Amino acid sequence: MTLDEAIKHAEEVAEEQDKLCKRYDDASGYSRSHNESIRVADAKWCERCAKEHRQLAEWLKELKQLREQTSWIPTSERQPEENGNYIAFYRSGDETAAMEFVMVDHCNAGGDWLHEVNGKRLYKKVVAWMPLPKAYKVESEVE
Repeated sequence: MTLDEAIKHAEEVAEEQDKLCKRYDDASGYSRSHNESIRVADAKWCERCAKEHRQLAEWLKELKQLREQTSWIPTSERQPEENGNYIAFYRSGDETAAMEFVMVDHCNAGGDWLHEVNGKRLYKKVVAWMPLPKAYKVESEVE
């Protein structure tokens, strides 16, 4: 099962449980032999199950987002948004003397990668990239 399939499944189960809760609330699924305490207990169980599956779906969405933010994306698959800063993986030289390095870099409009060294602009061949993490936010101390 893929992460997307797991998210979809958790959302579907939550929706099914919501429908069951409504049925129990309406008491339409119960015969006269069922007592009120059983109906209420079943409704609460469905409500709890729906809530837990919605929470699971949210956690899975967060996991998916974190994976996307921390995984290398080959430039052959997708280029980043233009005019942004990213972490870039470079390979330079030929196959016998290739050098590999990683650095924060800027992707210009048109997908050109620009790196400046001592004020000199160098365009390099980027093999893969990933978004920069969000900047650290310092919380003010409460006195």
